Amino acid sequence: MTGAARDLGRVLVTGAQGFLGSALVAFLRAAGTDVLATDVSGGDRACDVTRFDAVDRVTRETHFDTVFHCGAVSGPMVLADRPLEIWRINATGTANVLEAARATGVGRVIVCSTSEVYGRLTGPVDETTLPQPTSVYAASKLAAEHVSLAYRRQHGLDVIALRLSWIYGPGRRTPTTLGAILEAALAGGGGRFAAHPDDLTHYLHVDDAIAGLLAAGRTVAVDEDVFNITAGAGVPMSHIMEAVAQLRPVARLSLDGVCADGAGPTAIDNSLAARVLGFRPIVGLEQGIEATMRALSL
Repeated sequence: MTGAARDLGRVLVTGAQGFLGSALVAFLRAAGTDVLATDVSGGDRACDVTRFDAVDRVTRETHFDTVFHCGAVSGPMVLADRPLEIWRINATGTANVLEAARATGVGRVIVCSTSEVYGRLTGPVDETTLPQPTSVYAASKLAAEHVSLAYRRQHGLDVIALRLSWIYGPGRRTPTTLGAILEAALAGGGGRFAAHPDDLTHYLHVDDAIAGLLAAGRTVAVDEDVFNITAGAGVPMSHIMEAVAQLRPVARLSLDGVCADGAGPTAIDNSLAARVLGFRPIVGLEQGIEATMRALSL
């Protein structure tokens, strides 16, 4: 990390009732940070990011030093049959947050993007790799990145976009393949899942995702504007199944042997985030899976 730590000051979190947003708010409040948590349906205050007047009202009533913009569709599996809604929330919603931040002098905005912008590119990728989104979800996140960079370059807004990989951990409510595997293992029965053993996964524990957000918020001088926040090298699905089997050997789980999602990156390089932000993931996959299963069993 370069320079001394930046004070987050008063913090606004959008999407504060979602998986990542709620975990971030809980962490910040436990640390004594002054936080306003907003979401479309509640939190400290209801705020629909697709409505500029709502976002503008929140930012004008209180000065914020840091905004963590987590308010978005949380994955390509969500609202998949409503692509225009995905675009409104992820792309237009981000533009609304950025404009409100510009107009009210917010100190820094952290925008949550996704590693899905790389699409089915093979081999290792980093921030210099040309994204090739293959879903409206990924395209909307890339658009959110581009408008963030435009606000940074044209208007001088201090904004950083983070390409977060597949966030998992206690509290995840949206359906995922990993979640289904863990629930089946806990049930102790059988299950067959649509994946090939060699399919590469890019899971990032929620604690490491929070660490990435905080690193971006606290680094004083940041010349770069996009960072991969990932666990690095891809992990084969067979390794996931082996880790689960070690924890629940009675479960009879298997993969159907068909590649579900096509090719993808072998590794999503996070060395830029390590060098500039001081971010390094610390939650091992086996440790994270065990913690998640423990939380699911409560």
